[in-house]
Amino acid sequence: MSLLLILAWAFPLILAAGARSPRLAWAPAIGAIPALCTALLVPIGTELEAGWLLTGAVFALDPLGRTFLLFTAILWLSAGLYAAASLRGTAHCGRFNTFFLLAMAGNLWLILGQDLVSFYAGFALMGLSSYGLVVHEGDRDALRAGRVYLVLTLCAEVVLFMALVLIAAQAGTFVPGPEDLRGLGDLPIGLLILGLAVKAGLVPLHVWLPLAHPAAPIPASAVLSGAMIKVALLGWLRFLPIGEMALPGWGLLFVFVGLATAFFAVPVGLVQSNPKVLLAYSSVSKMGLMVVVVGAALLEPAIAGAAVIGIGLYAGHHALSKGGLFLGVGLRKSAAPAAQGWVFIGLLVLALSMAAVPLTGGAVAKYGIKPALVALEWTWLRVAIALTTMATAAMMARFIWIMAFARPAIAKVGAESAEAGAAGSESGALRLEHQAVARYRDLIPLLAWSPLIILVLLYPLVFGTAVSWTTDVGLIALVGVLLLPIALVAWRRPAILAPLKDGIPPGDLLGLVRPLLLGLRWAIRWTLRWVLGRAEALIRAASAGVLATVRQRLESRAGATGVGLDQRLTAWPLAGALWLGIMAGLIALALLWPSIAEQPPASKTASAERTLEGESPASGLPSEPLDAAPEAVERPSATVDGAQMSAESEAVGEATAPEPAPVDLVSDPVQPAPVTPVVELALSPSVPDATPEPIASEPASEPASEPASEPASVTAQESALQRPQAPGVCDPGQRYRFTDGSDTTLELVQCRLVNGSPEPIAAPPVSNDLLRLLQARLNTLGFAAGPVDGLDGPLTRDAIRRFQQSQGMEADGTIDFELLDRL
Repeated sequence: MSLLLILAWAFPLILAAGARSPRLAWAPAIGAIPALCTALLVPIGTELEAGWLLTGAVFALDPLGRTFLLFTAILWLSAGLYAAASLRGTAHCGRFNTFFLLAMAGNLWLILGQDLVSFYAGFALMGLSSYGLVVHEGDRDALRAGRVYLVLTLCAEVVLFMALVLIAAQAGTFVPGPEDLRGLGDLPIGLLILGLAVKAGLVPLHVWLPLAHPAAPIPASAVLSGAMIKVALLGWLRFLPIGEMALPGWGLLFVFVGLATAFFAVPVGLVQSNPKVLLAYSSVSKMGLMVVVVGAALLEPAIAGAAVIGIGLYAGHHALSKGGLFLGVGLRKSAAPAAQGWVFIGLLVLALSMAAVPLTGGAVAKYGIKPALVALEWTWLRVAIALTTMATAAMMARFIWIMAFARPAIAKVGAESAEAGAAGSESGALRLEHQAVARYRDLIPLLAWSPLIILVLLYPLVFGTAVSWTTDVGLIALVGVLLLPIALVAWRRPAILAPLKDGIPPGDLLGLVRPLLLGLRWAIRWTLRWVLGRAEALIRAASAGVLATVRQRLESRAGATGVGLDQRLTAWPLAGALWLGIMAGLIALALLWPSIAEQPPASKTASAERTLEGESPASGLPSEPLDAAPEAVERPSATVDGAQMSAESEAVGEATAPEPAPVDLVSDPVQPAPVTPVVELALSPSVPDATPEPIASEPASEPASEPASEPASVTAQESALQRPQAPGVCDPGQRYRFTDGSDTTLELVQCRLVNGSPEPIAAPPVSNDLLRLLQARLNTLGFAAGPVDGLDGPLTRDAIRRFQQSQGMEADGTIDFELLDRL
């Protein structure tokens, strides 16, 4: 039975080695099964020493470890099953599974490891692997969130390593017990608090949470917010002398930082429109409340036992509820329409429990931490805790409001049936099989999500009493009364509250720090310039003195022989040597210059290689016409005047590639080239008098079937898309206009001024409005992007990748101006 203590974390680590294989696509769904068996079957007090591992690891299961292991394994199991079903077959699925299993192994390892080295190894493995989960989507927001997360995580790991080294040195062992922690100094305690504060999301080190949660996929957000941030609590409870001695200074620090975190996150979270960002700030606030309880245990060792039990139960409830809320957000977007009602009911149950409404698990969890807070006998602290309860209820009300008006997903089965009918190439039996597979894949995420709701519903029955069920009933009723007029205003007059929407961007404090960082960079740059300038001046002065000394010595030697320095320099041996050296250099340059001049640039070489492989050198698309549009595409011939040909070349260049290769109209006349349907959308009939010359891209036996209706189609499509700036021409005053074909148009900035000169922008900032237009356009083209709700979910990303693949682009899901051009 004790071997389960190693198998619990080693099993997902072994699965991660082959997670990229399609045969192990379901590995995330089974990775946490040994850990759940360990939490349920291994007796309390079981210990296993592994002297062969690192410095001699010790694995054990104590009451606190069992509590953390139980809710952590349940959440990883649900999120893993959700990930295996929803992400299977998507881009980079194997990479996501690898990082997911590595993070799972690190999280479980640090819970079961009782020694300092095991805790740090698991913490580092979990933290670094989570970076792969944050940047999985690969868009600009994900990469920015990944940079912030990685910098803070690496700094936290360095600080935590120093703290654990000092603890081992002062305790004299790698497995310190409560009695060994009595003599800890202020330095290791401060480093331990600081190193784990990043993972806990305490202000001002919380900025990575609201950036990483919306950037990561749904299952990754669930475990980030539900399980991983709780390891900070476990580290403090395990390696601080809680219950052994009073630390009033550090206890007060915990209390005030925790309250600041709890209150700071509330107003920022309330103005968010992205439900994942709102849930991230809710997690920050909840962690602040739990940190206050840790501070109370440091202030009063007598209440440490009740505080530890309360923290464990509160952390478990928060993990199950918050993980369920994140998974519910994904289901609200991707589940079938028939299941949307049940999804919303489940979200309502989880949100009410998170708000500590009476008769829910949240009320019982809140009742469990009250003894530790009441024992301090601070009236102001009771008032502050009551305000945090009201703030949490307000945030959950805002979350339910957002999800109530979120448009559910379209019927996937119906969309797939329509596509199959349009293609006309599949048999009826095959279509039924595809529909059955789609329903099966939709059902598994619901099955993974349902146990979390059931456990939250059972929580008050298992851990609560009749007294705990009615905790804070008056405060919750007061919140309902205060929120009612606000809800009426938002319903009847939404324009009044519209300016507050997304008024504070995710990452809040980063917006304030950014000008300071830019100023610091400017100061460093000019300081380095001044230092280098002074150094250059000193070097020149010193070299001038040396040269003067050498000249004096040469002149003195020349004077001794009666010959001037100029005469000695113009003497034949020296002058001849200099002349020969110069001539040799010129000859070498003349021999090497033709090979250098004839070498083509890298872009032209790559274009030529693509042409040899059957692609168009301008766009990288196949030179053969697409099957979806076999009709011939006409373009003005090369006999038109230079202005007209230049205008057409510019239009074609805009539609095919951001940086088209230059064309010499004199030495290399324009050759008719196959044009894809994307180019056909961008062509403008700007040369009405030119005689069109059809391109011979089809056999002679197949004449163009609809040449007369093509100009009308092109004109209609041109009216839906305003062309951007021509490549190489950048005008900051002109806006890029994108529309889904209706009356709604979004203006984007495609050019900006950098140091006074215009510079093009490759990709626009991703906003909810842009996502709505993008989803509507993809749905119109038949790529099933899901509901037009402005949320960047898996359906939207999958539709973008399928559209990019159909256009011959790199299917990376990136939203840039090239993608908008193609659409």
